[in-house]
Amino acid sequence: MDKDTGTTYATATQRGLLEARRRRPRARDWVAGAFAGVFTVLLFGHGLVPEDHGMALVIESFLPWLGVITAVLLVVALLSKAWFGVIPAAAALLAWCVVFLPVLMTGVGPVSAADTTEEGAANGLTVATQNLRAGNPDPGAAAEKLLESGADVVVLQELTGPTLERISPVLDGTYGHRLTAGTVGVWSRFPLSQGEPLALGLGWSRAVSMQMETPDGPVQLYAVHLPSVRPGDVSSRNNGLEKLTRIVEADISPRMLVVGDFNAAATDRSFTPLLAILDDARSGFGFTWPAGLPATRPDHILFRGFTMTGASVISSPGTDHLATTARLQPGTTRPS
Repeated sequence: MDKDTGTTYATATQRGLLEARRRRPRARDWVAGAFAGVFTVLLFGHGLVPEDHGMALVIESFLPWLGVITAVLLVVALLSKAWFGVIPAAAALLAWCVVFLPVLMTGVGPVSAADTTEEGAANGLTVATQNLRAGNPDPGAAAEKLLESGADVVVLQELTGPTLERISPVLDGTYGHRLTAGTVGVWSRFPLSQGEPLALGLGWSRAVSMQMETPDGPVQLYAVHLPSVRPGDVSSRNNGLEKLTRIVEADISPRMLVVGDFNAAATDRSFTPLLAILDDARSGFGFTWPAGLPATRPDHILFRGFTMTGASVISSPGTDHLATTARLQPGTTRPS
């Protein structure tokens, strides 16, 4: 009878050691857990990230995309059987849901031109804002798109002389009232008065305040274009936001609109003080920039004394921003 010399048998102690080794976290578990921890810290503590070298600007502008990165991390942990890494990755994704699911579930539908008939004009208004981009080869086509939205008020940024000449024939026939200051302008179905340029930074006017007389009563309107930002250069934008916030805080108007290109996402720390006193009209994330593949939202329609009933974004030719629109009904000012 032949002997079996190739078979060995582990003792109970050896089997216990092997099983314990299998249960210990491996390198892939530690890597997945570390990334999940960093993502969770950024989600709740992004305000602590220093602004040096533009780190805070990039993280806060694209903070919602942490959800995609975290979901990918969870899938990779599952496929690689990094079971100890799955738990923190799943917790990080749950944390993202707690923060951003309320933003996604606004419960409003898109704005349609049918909502803005003359019969319904006495029960609210539709606002649209668009950065036309200086040098837009066909600003008239972009203006036509805004007309199709049925907006009662259109707020535009980056208006150059040639751009104004091209869009005025398109918009003036529909909107009986116009007010421009520097590179921003407002076209309205309702009378505009008390126009006053605002100095929020840079050497030319990029903001203007006015009163708009609607069928539901006066509305204080601010059309703004805050200074641009780049990694490592946010001071001009931040100073402009601080000045604008102080102006809005001092304004006791019961109904107010602050509309335009703020060069700040809703998750930007410098934008938070303004969002503490005004509501942001949008459906979901409503990304508007860059137009080809929107990844963040620097364009906003902020309001008080209204209730939002619809919001949309619109693609316009020749621009690097999507337009954003909102349908607003008169309402009470939220408690301070």
